[in-house]
Amino acid sequence: MMKIMAMLVFLITCQGVYAQKKKNTKVVVKKKAEAVQPSPADLLYSNMLENTQRVFFIDSIVVDKDNFIRHIPLPQECGILKRINSESSPGFSFTNEFGNKMYYSMEDTLGNSTLFTKDMLGGKWSKPTELTGIDNSESPNYPFMMADGITFYFAQKGESSLGGYDIFVTRYNSETGEFLRPNNIGLPFNSKANDYMYVIDELDSLGWLVTDRNQPDGKVCIYTFVPSKTRENLNLEEMTEDEVKPFAEIQSIKATWPNKQAREVAMKRLLGMKKRLRTHTDTSSFTFDVNDQLTYHSPNDFRSTVARDLFMELLQAKERSEADASQLETLRERYHQADEQGRKELQQTILDAEKDLEALRVSIRNMEKAIRNEEIKSTN
Repeated sequence: MMKIMAMLVFLITCQGVYAQKKKNTKVVVKKKAEAVQPSPADLLYSNMLENTQRVFFIDSIVVDKDNFIRHIPLPQECGILKRINSESSPGFSFTNEFGNKMYYSMEDTLGNSTLFTKDMLGGKWSKPTELTGIDNSESPNYPFMMADGITFYFAQKGESSLGGYDIFVTRYNSETGEFLRPNNIGLPFNSKANDYMYVIDELDSLGWLVTDRNQPDGKVCIYTFVPSKTRENLNLEEMTEDEVKPFAEIQSIKATWPNKQAREVAMKRLLGMKKRLRTHTDTSSFTFDVNDQLTYHSPNDFRSTVARDLFMELLQAKERSEADASQLETLRERYHQADEQGRKELQQTILDAEKDLEALRVSIRNMEKAIRNEEIKSTN
């Protein structure tokens, strides 16, 4: 009997404990993690990445944003770029080589810009007319018309941009007097930063892109590239997305060179074009000390033709040195902002750039000595 009573007490106790445990058990329902929706700009970037254009960038220079126009060495045969500093119409203008057609932007009090055009008639500019076919609600700016008078480049903001200003292209329909629907020219010319201006010199097969990507406030980078007659995209079948991104974002201009010789040929063409421009401009804004008694302010001051020719080469070398120094500074800034993998990739590029710049500076010093020696021979 005692055993039976003990078993009953045990069973009752177990049921109570079980009931208590069951009562205190909480059912925890795990919430599903909400998927992060990509922004429209991210989706646009992904779509553009698949069609990244292969572009041969030969050089770059970092300058102040406020005066970048004067650092684009566009020959007058391709038109004239100007910054409009008037308080009533701040903006940028492009005038064709004949001087009879102008495209320009004009900002309102809120900083929104609109594109206009006007013609030179009877020695006077006509009244401005707003460009039709271009959405002026997206603040279009930075106009450039190709020599054909049809192909028109400009920058604008809006839903079709990756972020800030992007470069767009359109064509003028002479029959309707309107521009066709503009198209975003894609990567690598555009980015999630501001990409302001796209300019082409067909005579010398050179182009320039102005952007503030990877730049501090108030600075822009001007990339010099070789324009292609037909668009060629990167082969995605041979490259991963991570391999395409450096080209899409212009992380290294050296990586875009077909080979070193091709770059040297392109640079020679660029320097030759700049030399041609200098012959049409005032060259009196420099000083060169031959010795303690002689200081020259013009190439015409040289008596020795050898010294004069060397001096013109010296000017080109100094320009190249300034451009290389700016590029090196940009690489160093990228290095400090990069992660460990990015620094490894940039390290050798920076070392090569430092070596090339030092060699160029040594060459400049030797050229200066040679110029002085040649000129002193002539003066004696």
